[in-house]
Amino acid sequence: MPKLIIVSLLAVLIFNSTVFADRIVMTNGDRLTGKIVKKEGDSITIQTESAGTVKIKWSSVAEVISDEPLSLTLEDGKVVETKLKAEDGRLYLTEPEEKSVELEKNKLKTVRTPEEQKTFEVEQKRIKDNKFTDFWGGTFDAGFSMTAGNSDTRTLSGAFRAVRETSDNKFTAYANALHVRNSTGGRHRITAAQIWTGARYDININKKWFGFGSGDFEYNKPQKLNLRAVLGGGAGYHAVKSDRVTLDLTGGFTHNFEDFSNGIRRNSAEMLFGEEAKLKLNQRVKLTNRFVVYPNLSRFGNLRALFDASLQTDLNSWLGWHLTVGNRYNSRPVSLTEKNDFLMSTGLRFSFGRSRKK
Repeated sequence: MPKLIIVSLLAVLIFNSTVFADRIVMTNGDRLTGKIVKKEGDSITIQTESAGTVKIKWSSVAEVISDEPLSLTLEDGKVVETKLKAEDGRLYLTEPEEKSVELEKNKLKTVRTPEEQKTFEVEQKRIKDNKFTDFWGGTFDAGFSMTAGNSDTRTLSGAFRAVRETSDNKFTAYANALHVRNSTGGRHRITAAQIWTGARYDININKKWFGFGSGDFEYNKPQKLNLRAVLGGGAGYHAVKSDRVTLDLTGGFTHNFEDFSNGIRRNSAEMLFGEEAKLKLNQRVKLTNRFVVYPNLSRFGNLRALFDASLQTDLNSWLGWHLTVGNRYNSRPVSLTEKNDFLMSTGLRFSFGRSRKK
């Protein structure tokens, strides 16, 4: 039995020394021992036994040595599978032909495990050879409420949003619908019937700027609006872009055509100023919003504005609950109609596919 215990202890010690054998020494003298996970941008990540996963600025690393070969991507795009060794601002590589190469430390772009590198290359090939049917993701909302007795009402709401996003461009399509029927004394009356639908195409100019073109269409029975068609385009700016928060600012010009059931038709040129934000509160809860103002250039002093916001809680990978609000403002409505239309809906949200960005 004592021999078995000794052998087991030795096995544990050997295993730990194998798994946690990579070393990082920082410029302030601190040392970390563990397993190097990856390097991306100006940070390198190491998995340690005592401190867990630690991310360190690459510029703060004085020395790094890996015990096992890693896939290193250099500044010129060349990928070398070798042990990682860097010190005194220099990077030392041993290529497959056993040649020793010395480079500046900043020439190292990324570090991955060989398995992750293979997965990355397969994914990059898929992105390069992608079809229009690839990389789609989105949601479908459904809501229903009713009353019976002294009042008999039926409210049905639905929404659809689909996004296809790559590193070069993004295509978004959406649709929202609301139908409310009120029955009194055997008579049926539709008190609300609205449809908002549209699409937008974004193309990246660089990491911060993008151009876009959009088309939005609206039907609103209480506003006597048979059709509002708004076509436009402009430029956008990625003001904030992280895993937790994104904020896009947009500006441009549109043409607005309106057809009302009382015979009025209007054409207007408009400016466009907007923002679109996403905030991940935690792993299950996220908040999205969109706010756009359209100052009228054909009739100065008039404007339209729209606001949409949604709070989503994920129950699992494909099902969630949502609370959605929407507001449409028009400073120049037709006679006997209000300037403002507000919508609030809640219900189930179904997710499909996934939009991916590399």
